[in-house]
Amino acid sequence: MFQLKCFLIVMFNIILMCDSSTKKLPSYIEVCKRDQATISECVRHSIETLKPRLSKGLPELDVPGIEPFYVPEIVLASGGQLPLSAVGKDVKVSGAANFSIRSLTVDLDTLTIRARVRFPHLHLVGKYTVDGQILVVPIKGMGIVTSEAVKADAELVLKGQTEKRDGVEYVRFTSLRSNIAIKDYRIRLDGLFNGDKVLGDATNEAINQNRGEFFRAVKPVLEKTVSKLFLDMANKVVDGITMDDILPLP
Repeated sequence: MFQLKCFLIVMFNIILMCDSSTKKLPSYIEVCKRDQATISECVRHSIETLKPRLSKGLPELDVPGIEPFYVPEIVLASGGQLPLSAVGKDVKVSGAANFSIRSLTVDLDTLTIRARVRFPHLHLVGKYTVDGQILVVPIKGMGIVTSEAVKADAELVLKGQTEKRDGVEYVRFTSLRSNIAIKDYRIRLDGLFNGDKVLGDATNEAINQNRGEFFRAVKPVLEKTVSKLFLDMANKVVDGITMDDILPLP
């Protein structure tokens, strides 16, 4: 389940990197103008052109490589009918560079970016701690988590607005909705219940036998957590950058 946030991190960084014509961009990055007739196709073409370089990253822009992609920490917490607290650390995701853009649109009037991305196959490994219950499965422990996912789709709807500060127009993002879907996945949590092999194996088997329901149970909390994470990230990225720098006029 931790790998799902990583899907969104990859796509979100790519969109903002290509949409942002601020500062000194390398010549291999296509700058997209503020033209509704061309903006969506321009951003998509920019991303496709950059795909071969994204594996190792873009050092000129301090953009890390995405093959593999590293996430220092992921926190998932909930309450009520889903008492669950989980943390993933030092998470490494492989396969992110093989993404494909299923759709991408940019609405300049409402400053809305809509994107759908597919990752054919992802492999995840990292450290975890977890305590709680999902469905009727109690789950507690710490150790190493590994996961394989196929046909993982991430949909994002990012909305923003302009605001003036000292007579200069800036962009601020106000909301982000995410929708996550996975064709199939397997997950393994080593170290459950203080290393008790019988309980650990039984819990892993129960999770994977009921992985559809398991995912549906954590999906609302996961998407809420993801949306907040990336909304905060979006505003950090555009902080201090003018509208004219982000999207220059034709």
